Parts: sequence; C-alpha cells; structure tokens
Amino acid sequence: MPRRKFPCHDCPWQVNAEPGKFPPGRYERLRSTCRPDAEGMPPLPGSPMFGCHVGGPGTDEDLACAGWLAVEGHEHMAVRLALRDGRLPLEALDRGDNWPELYPSYEAMAAANSVATREDVP
Repeated sequence: MPRRKFPCHDCPWQVNAEPGKFPPGRYERLRSTCRPDAEGMPPLPGSPMFGCHVGGPGTDEDLACAGWLAVEGHEHMAVRLALRDGRLPLEALDRGDNWPELYPSYEAMAAANSVATREDVP
C-alpha cells in the first residue's frame, strides 16, 4: 500500500501545522476515514483512506497520510486488511523518531481547524 513515511510539512495532523490551511469541506469529506461512525462501526474496507495532500513525489500516485496512519489507521478496516495481507508493515502505524506532535484524534484536528466534530453534529 503506497504511503508517506513521515508527515509532510503541512500535514493537518501536525499540531504545529497552520490551522485553516484547508477548507472545511475537505475535512468534512475526510471524516469518513476516521474512527467508528455514529453506530460504532469502523470504516469498511471499501471506505476512502485519508490521502496525503502532497501525493507521491514526482508522480500522481496517491499515498496514505503518515499522520493519519499513526493516529487513526488502526481503526480503518482497509488498513487492518493491508496489515494482515502484508501490503502494509506494522511500523506504518507507529510514530517514528523525531516525528512532530500529532493531534490525538480526527475530532481534535477538526476542532483546531474550526471544523464541526461528530460531537457537534446532531
């Protein structure tokens, strides 16, 4: 599974990233890639993954976001299947040495970027 191995400079999962860099609608679309839904179900295998906004270096290849993998990846069924099938190494879910501080959840990242969280949605 193609992935970024370290959060890029503007990764929205970084606590030090500039808030509001991405429009609220983008966060709304990515909500489905994170944590269980309202019924407590994790994202299903066909669910979208949180891709790196930079993409692959010098290519049009989509890469899974390193910050998302470290914070939320363990809850995503497609990631779990990729781990089981050997398409993704277990260390892809670990924060490496010298990583920046990451938000602990999608909700924390969204709130820091002035986006409504699940708790705010009726």
